Amino acid sequence: MKDFNQHIKKMALHLSISEEYINNLFLDTAGEFLKDYSGSANAAQIWKATPEFWTWWQQIWTNRDKMILRRYPQRIGASNRKELYHIWHSPKYMHIKPNSRVYDGFIRTMKQQNIPLKQMT
Repeated sequence: MKDFNQHIKKMALHLSISEEYINNLFLDTAGEFLKDYSGSANAAQIWKATPEFWTWWQQIWTNRDKMILRRYPQRIGASNRKELYHIWHSPKYMHIKPNSRVYDGFIRTMKQQNIPLKQMT
């Protein structure tokens, strides 16, 4: 997590926006992605409870930021940089799905909490 915090600091400087904004966007878009991907608020809550999801989501986030840094190596000065950053990280434009480790964490959490599959719909 320490490396991710350093990454957030770097992006906040590069974009001239607050770390708080980036952290909130990181959490909000994770929720959006999970609700959209799973189609269920209950399933999204289970996914959020797994460390595997958060490790994966940090990796996805960091990779997208690296793409931004490659495409825009100069500090971004556009007045709408917050909106651009939100769009760059919008789950609406992400065509990704969690890897098998994340699925395993989801199943493990369901078993540990004794949650029947029918509750995921």
